[in-house]
Amino acid sequence: MSDEQQELQLSVDMVRDIQARLKENDERAADPGVASQYLAAVIGFMLGQITAETEQKKDFLRQLQEFAASVIDDVEAQQEMQAAQPGGGGPAQDDQPASGIWTPDDK
Repeated sequence: MSDEQQELQLSVDMVRDIQARLKENDERAADPGVASQYLAAVIGFMLGQITAETEQKKDFLRQLQEFAASVIDDVEAQQEMQAAQPGGGGPAQDDQPASGIWTPDDK
């Protein structure tokens, strides 16, 4: 499997590190909603730099939205499993990474 096809490994530590970096520039980024807005802006910025037609960029964005929605589903499922376990109910643990991979569909 090539590096491009390996699943992304998203850990709680990685997300905390990214959010901490955002907070260094804007204390409001302590709120996950504000941090998410920054990340959405970064996605738009990066897609804007891709050499492709505007419609293709917007299609990539739609695909990324679907990918993000599947990560939400994974995270919520992990939280439900943890809540159902004895002593569960706390926030996601570091040993419960979300994973997946998105590759653009070139149409």
